[in-house]
Amino acid sequence: MTTSYRLSRRTLLRATAAAGGAALLSSCARGSGEAVDLAYWNFFGGSDGKLMVELVNRFRAEAPNVRVIDTTLMWGPPYYTKLAMACAGGRAPDLATMHGSRLSTFGRDLLDEWDLDELAARGVSLDEFPQPVLDRVLVDGRLMALPLDTHPLVLYYNTDICEKAGLLAPDGTLAPIHGAEQMLDAGRRAAEVTGAIGIALGSLHEAHIWMPFWSAYRQLGGQMRLPDGGPAEVDRDAMVGAMTFLRDLCDGTICSPSLDGQSSPAAFASQQAGFLFVGPWEVTSARTAGIPFSMTQFPALFGDTPYVRADSHSFVLPAQAQVDPAARSAAYDMAVSMLRNSLAWAAGGGHIPALSAVADSPEYLAEKPVSNYREAAQVVEFDPEAYFSGSGSTLMARAGQSLQGVTGRSLTPEQGADDLIGWLDDQLTLGNPL
Repeated sequence: MTTSYRLSRRTLLRATAAAGGAALLSSCARGSGEAVDLAYWNFFGGSDGKLMVELVNRFRAEAPNVRVIDTTLMWGPPYYTKLAMACAGGRAPDLATMHGSRLSTFGRDLLDEWDLDELAARGVSLDEFPQPVLDRVLVDGRLMALPLDTHPLVLYYNTDICEKAGLLAPDGTLAPIHGAEQMLDAGRRAAEVTGAIGIALGSLHEAHIWMPFWSAYRQLGGQMRLPDGGPAEVDRDAMVGAMTFLRDLCDGTICSPSLDGQSSPAAFASQQAGFLFVGPWEVTSARTAGIPFSMTQFPALFGDTPYVRADSHSFVLPAQAQVDPAARSAAYDMAVSMLRNSLAWAAGGGHIPALSAVADSPEYLAEKPVSNYREAAQVVEFDPEAYFSGSGSTLMARAGQSLQGVTGRSLTPEQGADDLIGWLDDQLTLGNPL
């Protein structure tokens, strides 16, 4: 009997690299007691980058025999393309950062599985992570990414503006907002106070506009399956409903349809808006501005459950042609170290710690306003699974065009939905290139 199989491009690359790597390692095996080199890739710049450097330096202090070579690459498609090629070629770093939403591309054979016994030996078990996040990083029951955090869309609010607009509860926090109409009304009232706009939203930024869209879509009960070959399985009514909300939001008073990813947080920081829709990482710019503000969980605009678009910065073990056991062990040590020291990551960057030992600690709970929305980790909604989906993906970029057409009123919500669905169908016919 003859067995035939298809040799994929990535399998061929890895096999070739494995042969070369094995020959190289056979001639330069490391003796016991020598320092271990550990290559680590990440994509954190700006304020997050400084926090990540602090985490890496904490590990360096804990493990002086490990020489960490940390490399920060440009965020987005450049990072993921370079990492995928490195994995496929068998010359990937020992440890890397990845969004949980990108596992659809990387999870099946570009990464190595995390060994639960190795994690347990370092005091970490799966029941210490939020179940919705854990569900996304398990691929066929295997742990393919180790979550560091959850970073959902959150609601920032200026306490002075909201007080003048009569939007605060007696305890000084934002009065609960139930439903889309209440959110729109709160935006109008805040705009009356600012004399500019009520809500700052980067509608011209693909990620910023995608987050409220996907949250509203899921709150409306929308499901999306993107099978290879297509067609896309989409709830058009929910898509039209979510786009209608965004169109009503971006009426020029509640929200401007012409803010981008930089001008939106700047409008909030300069008190030209009472609210800001964006991820928790902009807590740094709000603090730097010195304005009176707080943060809370993104509300339920439709239905009773505040499902919210989120992602998780996670650690992965990129596939290598030849794994160095000492470097692999050090990768486990470093990842666990960063999880256990993630209080500074959460307090400074606004991210919800993934590890319950940190997320439930009195120190984190005392961190305000960033611990106000910690319950969002239980209602997170990751992007639909597809090779072109996830943070910094083609889907996010292309969906942004449809959504901007709606918020800019060149498309009706119905036309916007059909435009996006048509693109999804076309994209799926192209087939997965990996």
